[in-house]
Amino acid sequence: MPDIFLIFACVLLVICALLYFVPHLKLLNFVDYGAPADIVRLNRYAAVRLLFPVLVNVVCSYVASRRPGLMMPLIFLTPLSILGVVIWISAGINKLRAKG
Repeated sequence: MPDIFLIFACVLLVICALLYFVPHLKLLNFVDYGAPADIVRLNRYAAVRLLFPVLVNVVCSYVASRRPGLMMPLIFLTPLSILGVVIWISAGINKLRAKG
């Protein structure tokens, strides 16, 4: 059952890869992209930060495989890490816009 964390990690890794390697797509619905020139910069900024939930899910998979009893508490780390990264990206985008 710890494989669910690896599935989450793979899905998030695909999203990171899309944002980084095909940065002209508008995939993030919580970002006001503004000018077309900002799309590439904002998506690459977000892609790097979205690697954090991938790392969290890989660690959760390892811990859940060693101690299966911790799987239920660990499942809450996935949405918390994604929420934290969304806040981190939103705050960082405001700083990027202020700079240039």
